[in-house]
Amino acid sequence: MTEEQDTSQPHDTPGQDAEAQDIGPQAIPPPGGPDMDLGGYISTAWNLVTGDFVLFVIGYLVVAAILTISGITIVGPIIIGGPLMFGYIRVIQKRLKDEPASIGDVFQGFKDFGKGFLTVLLLTLIFLGVAVVQVVLAFIPVLGFLVGIAVSLLAGAMFFFVMPIAALSDTSPTDAISRSAKFCFANFWKMVLLSLVLGLIGMAGSLACGIGALFTIPLALVATVAAYNQYYLPKAQDAV
Repeated sequence: MTEEQDTSQPHDTPGQDAEAQDIGPQAIPPPGGPDMDLGGYISTAWNLVTGDFVLFVIGYLVVAAILTISGITIVGPIIIGGPLMFGYIRVIQKRLKDEPASIGDVFQGFKDFGKGFLTVLLLTLIFLGVAVVQVVLAFIPVLGFLVGIAVSLLAGAMFFFVMPIAALSDTSPTDAISRSAKFCFANFWKMVLLSLVLGLIGMAGSLACGIGALFTIPLALVATVAAYNQYYLPKAQDAV
């Protein structure tokens, strides 16, 4: 059984006392790990985004603008989307740990260009397959529609933690996909709820002519990384 390793965590030195070593998202949890605290993740995200509005909202605007421009090439978002999201996720992780970060740090993800690219490429292929299944199911009246929704919810829950696992640890893209899926099945209904609620929050901004998404998507992303630290990491050893 391989324990998840968070590369953003500093290595403990022999001189640190036992109490200090138990602080942080990788502290040894009680049997079964902590329960999911959806409200807590959203509250954490709200406080962080509103408290550092420029970093998270303008930072996401920069990412979104670059991805939009790269979309002229059709494949551009797939090529650079991973590294940019790696950088943005790592900015979130720094701020969750109360470490300094700047908008320019979103480009640090390009240091892991190959890993970021491959992670997004694999996810794109997976969700493309899900879309094809939904199109086929659409030909079946009512039942096909309902099954299509179920497939979408399942995929969202299964691959919910792939990006933070890949961005914040030494785990390979394929292993990140495998670990996220295994964790989902070990905590199925809670993961469905988590992915559904945060997905709806992320999409809610589109109701305001898309402008609101500049706030709601960062909010959902910060809540996702908070859940990764507080829910996934302590319980991951029980699922993989």
